[in-house]
Amino acid sequence: MTNPSEMMKQGRVEEVWRKYCGFLDLGLDNFMGIQERLLMEQLQLVAGSELGHILMGSDPPQSVEEFRQRVRLTTYEDYAAYLDAQREDVLVEKPVAWAHTSGRSGRFKWVPYSRRTFTKIGEGILTAVILATARERGEVRIAPDDVLVWNVAARPYISGYAALSLAELYQLRYVPPVEEMEKMSFQERIEAGFQGGLRTGIDVIGSISSVLVKVGEQFAEGANGRGVSRSVLHPAVLYRLGRGWLRSRLARRPMLPKDLWQVKGLVVGGTDTAIYRQQLIDYWGVEPFEAYGCTEAAAAMAVQAWSGEGMYFLPDACFLEFVPEEEWSRWRKDPDHIPQTVLLDEVKMGERYEIVITNFHGGPFLRYRLHDLVRFVSLRDDVLGIDLPGMVFAGRDADLIDLAGFSGLIDEKLVWQAIVNAHIPHVDWAIRKELLGLHAGLHLYIEVTNGLGPNEVAQKVHEELQLLNPFYGDLVKFLGVRPLHVTLLRRGTFSHYMNERQAAGADLAHLKPPHMNAPDAVVTNLLRSSEAMTHTDNGG
Repeated sequence: MTNPSEMMKQGRVEEVWRKYCGFLDLGLDNFMGIQERLLMEQLQLVAGSELGHILMGSDPPQSVEEFRQRVRLTTYEDYAAYLDAQREDVLVEKPVAWAHTSGRSGRFKWVPYSRRTFTKIGEGILTAVILATARERGEVRIAPDDVLVWNVAARPYISGYAALSLAELYQLRYVPPVEEMEKMSFQERIEAGFQGGLRTGIDVIGSISSVLVKVGEQFAEGANGRGVSRSVLHPAVLYRLGRGWLRSRLARRPMLPKDLWQVKGLVVGGTDTAIYRQQLIDYWGVEPFEAYGCTEAAAAMAVQAWSGEGMYFLPDACFLEFVPEEEWSRWRKDPDHIPQTVLLDEVKMGERYEIVITNFHGGPFLRYRLHDLVRFVSLRDDVLGIDLPGMVFAGRDADLIDLAGFSGLIDEKLVWQAIVNAHIPHVDWAIRKELLGLHAGLHLYIEVTNGLGPNEVAQKVHEELQLLNPFYGDLVKFLGVRPLHVTLLRRGTFSHYMNERQAAGADLAHLKPPHMNAPDAVVTNLLRSSEAMTHTDNGG
C-alpha cells in the first residue's frame, strides 16, 4: 500500500484522513464491532503462547462475555517474572524492541513490541499529528518534509520508539535528526530542537506540557537571546530573530516563541496539560492538542478532535474495559474484592473509571489494569458530529502522583522512604500535587518533632527523592527548580484532626488523612487544626 507521504504528494488527502482519522465517523456500534473482532483475533493468537496459556488456558474464550468472565484482571506482577527477564520464548511473536516505563518507585516495567506493534505506534502518532494541525473535519495540514521537534524521552521509552516508527511511516524533518537525537541527553535534545528550529522553522512540536511552558518562560524572561550558537547565525536565523523582535515590539512585550514560529500544532502529554493550557496558548499561539497513551498499550490510545473538549479512543489500539469508581474504591478498601468492568458503550457521562486494556496485534497483556483514571465529559459531540464518548485524563489511581509525563510515578513508599532517609523526625504527613506558582509541584504537609524549618525539610526530602527516583531528577534538571514545597504543621495537628474526625463519627479506618493526594477538604481541615494548635501554644 502507498505510504501516506506519497498519498499526500498525489493529492489524496481524503484517503489519508479516512485511513488515520476516519474512526471519528464510526459511531459507537461500529466502534464496538471493531473492538470485538480484534479481540477475538488476539485471543486466538495468544492462546498459542506460553504466557497466554498461563493466563487463560489453552482453550481461548469465544466471545467478549466469556473472555471477561474467564480471564481475571491482571497487573504487571503477573508478567514480571517473564518480562523483566525479557523472555521471548513465552510471547506470541518475537519482539523487535523492548520498551520500559517507570513503574512504581522508579522500578522499570518492560514491554515487548513486535514488528506489527511497532508499526501501530507510528500510525497512532500520525493520527495525533493530523488532528493536532487540523482546523476542521477532513483537513490534513501536515505536509511531507514539515519540521517536527520531538521533545520527549528517547528509547527505551515508548516516546523514543514513537519517533522512529513515525519516521518510517511519514516523511518529516526531525530537528534534531533522529540519529542525532538518540545520542543526546534530554536537555541537549530540547536545546538542539529549538536552536535548529531558528534555521528551519518549526511546524509541529511533540512535547510534555511543562517543557513547553518552561521554554516560554525563558523567552518571557528575556533569555531568548542567550544560548544561540554562532554556528546557526546565518541569514535565515537573523531574519527569523529580527521578525520575531519586531512582532514582540509591536505587541509591547518580550519576545515569545509564537513570534519566531507559527507552528501548525502542539501535541502534548502529561497530566499537567489542563493546568498549563492557557500559558501554552499565550506562549505558542496555538491550542495544545492532547494525546493519551502508555507503554503497555504500545499506542496512542486516545486523541482530541480538531476542536472541542475531550479525547476519543481509537478502536484498534487495544480492547478497552473500564472499572467504575465505586468498584476500584471498594477494591482499595478490600483487596479481595474483584472489580467489575463496563465497556465503552456502557460508560456514563461525568463519572470516573480506571482503564483496563487487552493488547491487540500479539501483545502480552490481557485485562491489564493501568491504574489510570479517566472521566467522561460527553457521550457524543453534536457540534462536531462525533458519536463516541469523549473523556479527559483524571489522574492515576489514588496512591500515585504523576508529576510530569517523564518523571515517573511517585507513590507512598517512595515519599515515606525519602522522609526517613532524610532523618526528619515527624508525627505524620500528607502530600499532593498542586500548582506552586507557575509550575505544578509536590506540596508536603508535615508535622515535625524537631526545630527544622520548611526550607530545610524541603531541601532534604528533595535530595532524597532525586536519589530514589531518577525520573524526578530528570524533571529537576530541566525545569531548574525544586518541585517540592513544604508546609510545617504545628505540634499536635494530626492528633487534633483525628479527634475531630472521631467526634464527627468517622470509623477507625478513616480517622487519619490519606498520605497521598489528600482532597481539598482534608488539607483545609489539617491547616485549621494546625491553626488551632497555634492558638493553644499562645494560650488561646
